[in-house]
Order: sequence, then C-alpha cells, then structure tokens
Amino acid sequence: MDAKLRRVPVHVVSDSTGFATEKMISQVLAQFRKDIEPVLERRAFVKDSRQLLRILDQADSVGGVLIYSLLNRRLLEVMQRETPRPHLEIIDLLGPLIERLAQVLDARPSLEPVMTAVRLEDESMRLAQAIDFTLRHDDGQNIETLGLADVVILGVSRVSKTPTSLYLSCNHGLKVANVPIVQGMEPPAKLFTLRRPTMVGLTIEAEKLAMIRQKRFKDSNLAGYWELSHVRRELTYCHEIFARIGMLRIVDVTNRSIEDVAKLIPWPGTTPFQPAFPKQTAEARVHTRVARPQARSRRSRKK
Repeated sequence: MDAKLRRVPVHVVSDSTGFATEKMISQVLAQFRKDIEPVLERRAFVKDSRQLLRILDQADSVGGVLIYSLLNRRLLEVMQRETPRPHLEIIDLLGPLIERLAQVLDARPSLEPVMTAVRLEDESMRLAQAIDFTLRHDDGQNIETLGLADVVILGVSRVSKTPTSLYLSCNHGLKVANVPIVQGMEPPAKLFTLRRPTMVGLTIEAEKLAMIRQKRFKDSNLAGYWELSHVRRELTYCHEIFARIGMLRIVDVTNRSIEDVAKLIPWPGTTPFQPAFPKQTAEARVHTRVARPQARSRRSRKK
C-alpha cells in the first residue's frame, strides 16, 4: 500500500518559528495520508527578500507545494510579485484569514510576527522548566513542592497519570504533578490542604482497568493486581479519597486517548465551566465534586 503513495514536497515558509504553521499543515495533510506521502521542509525566521528569493528558487527546482505564513510587509510584497512559479503551487496561509477578520472586526492588523526571538527564548525556557518539574514530580515524588504545580493528577495505578501529565507539560507548558492513590495507604496530607493547583482525579471502568493491567503484566506474578474484585475495591477507595479532598475535578479515562483526556482537564487561565468543558453533555464527564456514595449505590442497584 505504501508503494502507491505519491511523495509530495511541502515547503513551509515563515518569518517566525514556523512551528505552529508546520503543526497546522501536518494536521491538514493527514487527511490525505491514503494517497500521498508529504515530505515537509520548514524554513523559519525568513528576514529579508534575498533569503526568501533563494528559498523560492530552491523550492521551485524541487516542485510540490509551498505554504507560507508571512507578516512582514516587504516579504509579502516579494511573495506576491513572485507568484506564480512554474513548478510550485504557492498557498498563503494567513493572508485570506487576516483580510476577512479585518473586515468582520473593522480593525487594522499590525502585521507583526508574534513570536520574537526574545519571546521564543523565554517560551523555550518556560517549557523546559515545566517538563523538568513534571518529571521530578512523577508518581508521588517531591511531595513537599506539590503546591508549585499548575495541575495535580490523582488516580490508581494504570489510569494514564504519567502520560497525561507529560502531554499537558509538553504541549501546554504546565507544571504537572501526579500522585498515586494506593488502597490501604493514606495519601500525603498535603493533598487535603492544597488550594492553588487544579486538582484532577482520573477514574476508569473497573472492567477496562482489569483488562489493561492483565495485558500489561500477564507474564508477572501479580495475579491479584488485575483481579476484578481487587480493582473494584481500589477504585472504591480512590473515590473515597476524592470525596475527602472535596473540590476535585473527575475525568473518566475509559476508552479515551491521552489527547481527549487532556482536553477535559482545565488549568490556570481557563474557567471551570467554559464551553470547552460543557457539564450538560455526557462527553465531558468533569465534575467539581465526587458523587455521593448513596447515589452511586442506587445506580448500581438499578443495573
């Protein structure tokens, strides 16, 4: 099947980092993965017309598609003057959107790259610090500095606490700590007094968790670890801890990808009930408090 795919050169040109542009284009190109194999080449921090012309000549000699996100007026003039090219399809990513928004908003765009070199350096440092914090606060480590986290994730073993933490850290620059809830063990006292971080409890259907554990540790001697009765007791204890903590957001990870789980977790700068987390829909199972045990018992009897 791969032999039938057409290799298509895709040149990404930006007068900033080009990271966001490349990510967006990759998402779009993924829609054509059954027919083509895109070969991306990113050209970032284009600053003058000579550099841009050299990039255009090189891309034209290879052919394919060139997609640009330029805000510098001089570079935009050069690009418009050099379009079209014989062997190159050129697409303006930002221009049409900016023009349309200018009309709708009745405002003039500044046409200035948002990510300056200084800001890029600051952002890179902040991201590195966030990832470092998350790695040092994995699986209940360094509890004494838990209050410095943006998000604290709780849950039993194998509910994707670590992957979710790293996803939030790497993609959103958040300092994330995760703490395991172990049946029969009192959680760190600090969890019951924290106010600054967003507290998140991950839960999952018992049958699904038992299957995940058995698949992961089928060759080990931890037979009781994936027994359904044991898993149910663990989850019951975990929810008891959630209820004791109080203001805690619960996310059901059953049959959800890490990306989907992360979307259901609010963090500093977002509001508890903004449209991204509509509490009236079944899809967004996020609550400010754990349901009372009596209510769960009645539902269980109905089942």
